[in-house]
Amino acid sequence: MSKAKRMDRREFLRVMGLGLTAAVAAACQPTTQMMRGNRSTPVQGTRVVTRPPTRAAVSPTPVMTGTPTFVPDVEIALRAVEGEASILPDTVTRVWRFEAEVLSGPQDAVQPLPDTYLGPILHLRRGQRVRIRFTNDIPEETIVHWHGLHVPAAMDGHPRYVIRRGETYLYEFEVRNRAGTYWYHPHPHGRTGPQVYMGLAGLLFVTDDEEEALNLPEGEFDIPLVLQDRTFDSRGQFLYLPNGPMDRMMGFLGDTILVNGKPDYTLNVATRPYRFRILNGSNSRIYKLAWSDNTPLTVIGVDGGLLETPLQKPYVVLGPGERVDLWVDFSRYTVGTRLTLQSLPFVAPSGPMGGGMMGGGMMGGGMRGNTSSVSLPQGAPFPVLTVHVTQESRDTLSLPERLATVEPLPFGEAVNASTPRRIALTMTPMVGWTLNNRTFEMTAVAEDEVVRLNTIEVWEFSNVGGGMGMGMGMLPHPMHVHGEPFQVLRREVDPAFRAMWESVKDGYIDVGWKDTVVVMPGERVQILRRFADYTGLFLYHCHNLEHEDMGMMRNYEIRL
Repeated sequence: MSKAKRMDRREFLRVMGLGLTAAVAAACQPTTQMMRGNRSTPVQGTRVVTRPPTRAAVSPTPVMTGTPTFVPDVEIALRAVEGEASILPDTVTRVWRFEAEVLSGPQDAVQPLPDTYLGPILHLRRGQRVRIRFTNDIPEETIVHWHGLHVPAAMDGHPRYVIRRGETYLYEFEVRNRAGTYWYHPHPHGRTGPQVYMGLAGLLFVTDDEEEALNLPEGEFDIPLVLQDRTFDSRGQFLYLPNGPMDRMMGFLGDTILVNGKPDYTLNVATRPYRFRILNGSNSRIYKLAWSDNTPLTVIGVDGGLLETPLQKPYVVLGPGERVDLWVDFSRYTVGTRLTLQSLPFVAPSGPMGGGMMGGGMMGGGMRGNTSSVSLPQGAPFPVLTVHVTQESRDTLSLPERLATVEPLPFGEAVNASTPRRIALTMTPMVGWTLNNRTFEMTAVAEDEVVRLNTIEVWEFSNVGGGMGMGMGMLPHPMHVHGEPFQVLRREVDPAFRAMWESVKDGYIDVGWKDTVVVMPGERVQILRRFADYTGLFLYHCHNLEHEDMGMMRNYEIRL
């Protein structure tokens, strides 16, 4: 297992600027308590009354039965439970996990992942009508968000719908997404980070006719790979936020990389093509993925499904919540070959934040840990997983020249094409991480956070300082917008941050459909998004889960 470089308080203050001390003090205060309301069991999501946004948090109105006209094609029982897992040798680690079973419909809709704390893979199909009965059996309030799915507001896992232990929330929705790699995880306000860290996460695959016609690798050659980092205490238990407010402010980084819940992960393969579905399921770590032999990565899909054509990259930058699908052909390797998928270092910003290679974590390839062990020099790459070619194969598949239809959204139809909706990603003294100097309020929405149904808009995420001055309190922010996916229009970078830009720009995948985009310090990123089908409150937030829990999250409301 790899250990990480520690960033102590002195280094923290040097990098972030002295102005962060006020924000660190603010982070010491108790987090906003999750709002509780009167609920019965079960709470039916489809017909929950969404009240008009107010400044006070409101609870949903309980409804005891499902929608009479909704006839599901598949019905699944999903539970969040306490459990144990064998992660480290000769050690049992306490975890929280998702468990699921099919109540009706195709039995292969639930695929358990053996020997891991991760939840089972849910297999859904475009156009399918899905009912999921989610029961909370952990000792905290929680709710489930279907990350990347385009569903009604009451089905999206907004934290105002949290349920207590022993309660059940009923989801009913039609799958409207393209074929692709999605995932599900808890979304209670203030507790998303620790609940995901304890193990509550799972993959969700959507299929459709277009994808099935391509003859991509399937079955045992379609490999899910969930990347996470964890720190363990002396008893082999998950250790979260040992450095307190500093870990919250920076985003927590573990000192051990886990793949599918296992350290030192080795995947045995044959000499044939594979499909790798990679999810960055870490709380805050950004990966810069590359092969150890410098073989380019062949990208076939991103967050919202397959690309139009395959894309070759020397490396891929993957922020928390992002996914990438790779076509990996091992036919040119001999049996016995070992390859390492590694994470490379970034360059730190110049100017007020200093310069040099960032060895770790959120802003680099090496690892910043939260223990006293230091085994990697700053700026060093670190291994993510090992591939061992163990078997000859005569199976042959050809990489399709064309994968899917990706129609660009018409920029000219955007209602604000000349005046993008700007969202400043800033550190505000005595408050913490903010969006336009605001933090999360359970049902509040500002006037500039209202959009109209059936419109197209340009949004701009700006990470160029503010509140504390240029460079002060600036970190990468993976920005996630709930609801329909978006398309990345453009990136701009401040000249003072050019060195960092040069170290990551070739790993951006700004084509296809996305739901999460990394905005590095000094960057402005514009996205184009349609708001169709559903009205109500949805979320946009930083997917650094510690930043999200601190309040770097806001509602936006779609109105008629």
